[in-house]
Amino acid sequence: MDNTPTRLAEPARAWIAERVASGAWPDEAAYLNDLVARDRDDVERLAFVRSAIAEAKASGLSNRTLADIIAEGRQRHARG
Repeated sequence: MDNTPTRLAEPARAWIAERVASGAWPDEAAYLNDLVARDRDDVERLAFVRSAIAEAKASGLSNRTLADIIAEGRQRHARG
């Protein structure tokens, strides 16, 4: 069964209409699809950040300098 809401509160409908009227989206469906895609991206980025924070906390304290840590990060980034 499709649980997609068929009705939106007036403030939401008005906002969507304004966004579509701005010309950035051809219709309401395109706006909502874009909004969902961006929300998914945000959720994935937040999960990545939370995972990185948990990994950092679990690794404990380090004797490395800030310069060492930055250099290691740049090397990781360069390797992809």
